[in-house]
Amino acid sequence: MNQPTEKSYGLTLDRREKAVLTGVTDVERFDEGEVVLHTHGGRLILTGSGLHVSSLQLEEGRLLVDGAIDGIVYDGSAKRRGGFIRRALG
Repeated sequence: MNQPTEKSYGLTLDRREKAVLTGVTDVERFDEGEVVLHTHGGRLILTGSGLHVSSLQLEEGRLLVDGAIDGIVYDGSAKRRGGFIRRALG
């Protein structure tokens, strides 16, 4: 029996100043203090100050965030809601 392959996702944090995320499926919302997004593995929240989405390539599932990152919360069990990008384009 073939099991469905789990899609990959990841987070690389460089000196708490730059985050590179892969496997991003949607961005729910963002501002200078918080970025809330969804990955193949669930909901992820980045907190900090002066946060800036420097690149969003949703087709490739890639997101770059710059700023002073002081917190990362991952919720793999969160139910997916329609995100900011999905609502804006929807």
